[in-house]
Amino acid sequence: MPYPNPLDLLLNLTKAEIALVALVLCIVYSAGYFIYNVYFHPLAGFPGPVLYGGTELMKVIQQIKGTINWTLTDLHEKYGPVVRLAPGELTFISAKAWQDIYGNRQGKPLPTNEAYGVREKEFFGALGLLWVGDAAEHARHRKVLSGAFSDKSLRDQEHIIRRYVDLLVKRMHERVGQPVDLWAWLNYTTFDLIGDLTFGEPFGCLENSRFHPWISFIFSRLKMMMYGQIMITLGLLGSIIYFLVPKWVKSEALVHIAFTKAKVDNRRARKTERPDFMSHILSHTVSADARASGKGISEAELYADSNILIMAGSETSATLMSATMYHLLATPHALARLTREIRAAFSSEADIDFASVSRSSPYLLAVINEGLRIQPPLPAGINRVTRPEGAVIDGRFVAGGTNVQVPHWACYHNSRNFRDADDFVPERWLADSGSAAAPGDEDAASRYADDNRPVFQPFSVGNRNCLGRTLAITETRLILTRLLWNFDMELMPESRDWARQKTFMLYEKKPLMVKMTAVRRESAQGGNVEKA
Repeated sequence: MPYPNPLDLLLNLTKAEIALVALVLCIVYSAGYFIYNVYFHPLAGFPGPVLYGGTELMKVIQQIKGTINWTLTDLHEKYGPVVRLAPGELTFISAKAWQDIYGNRQGKPLPTNEAYGVREKEFFGALGLLWVGDAAEHARHRKVLSGAFSDKSLRDQEHIIRRYVDLLVKRMHERVGQPVDLWAWLNYTTFDLIGDLTFGEPFGCLENSRFHPWISFIFSRLKMMMYGQIMITLGLLGSIIYFLVPKWVKSEALVHIAFTKAKVDNRRARKTERPDFMSHILSHTVSADARASGKGISEAELYADSNILIMAGSETSATLMSATMYHLLATPHALARLTREIRAAFSSEADIDFASVSRSSPYLLAVINEGLRIQPPLPAGINRVTRPEGAVIDGRFVAGGTNVQVPHWACYHNSRNFRDADDFVPERWLADSGSAAAPGDEDAASRYADDNRPVFQPFSVGNRNCLGRTLAITETRLILTRLLWNFDMELMPESRDWARQKTFMLYEKKPLMVKMTAVRRESAQGGNVEKA
């Protein structure tokens, strides 16, 4: 009896039968994929929940819910310093891992995963500094941008920065006695500041007491940006999903890109020699042919970098300031101590500048460090990918092609790394500084002596660390000092739980409602008397 032709069988299937066959094949493939990942994948021996090691979907679910950082913290508490977060991804929280993942590694640092920059390249025609994978290309790129963030450049830019801090303080004086959203006002300040330094003009946020529409668009699309990264993680399935994204979503992104390019072009047309970010970068912007020789950056790279500078130089700094102010206001003894030290250090507001705030109060730096630890501006880590030959990370061999990272939030909230990890304790940073000068500081130094401080790397390490570290710390010192010198502040009841924020790449943006009371200073017998 002749066997039936398989092709004839397929051609004679009904639609319902075809759907059933497709469903069975999907189930069989998914089951096989899961079993392979759990038992036969090169990362199968690393600790972590079976479901996370078997499929990317568990990680994706936490990302969509905005709970990925809390989940990672719990996983590292349970499984230890390394966790398998997805079939091809590991997260680490040790000091050694920082060096192994982000350090120079004898001239061969682990590259970034350029796949995460695919949309950037699609929109601008080139990758910006953040996603350039090749070490030599990154070094060329970074050399151009690093000059804009040098100590000399920062000194040259001080008068520009202080202008916006002056305007912030003025706006707060206009609103004394009434609750203000401090998070919004700090973002107004940093966006205006970085807009001026990058594009030669502010966004007008402080002047108009509201966000520029371009900035509002960025904040409203944070989830969209996260979904874009998820699509890349999902590979072929992600590409199919991206193909189904409505055209209006892509059109909005193109409008944003066009605005960025127009801002850059307007700044280039001014040809001013004013010392700002762009004056230095433009002097190293060359044609594509000249760029091929290994010097400078191209016009497309200039556009991509400008887009990164706006977010990296503004939102993260405002988050640092907002988080630090929140935790100060929620910790009365820390607020009282820092306020007292600042007001004792400066008899006149005119004395508050970059140089003076850098040496005024060791406790101020301790407060900022603790703000960076307890609520890092970038809660996740930056992915690196191991080279084809693999790499040894924190004493364990990791197969090639693995995504690896140190997630800031999980690292700094782990009980193995920090005692009282969920508490705001600036005194822990005075232990090794020789600056203990208040009652209880010595007890704190003893209590937190075993904190694993080398894991605290909020600006990363290696040749890809944050270029804007000095700017971020300096402007935070300046703004916190000016605010605490001018105002007594009270956290409003509706913001008591402000720190508990979900994350969608960055934190969700909840208002930080604070009531300002101006400090009134009157001369009395040649001295200064403060009155609230």
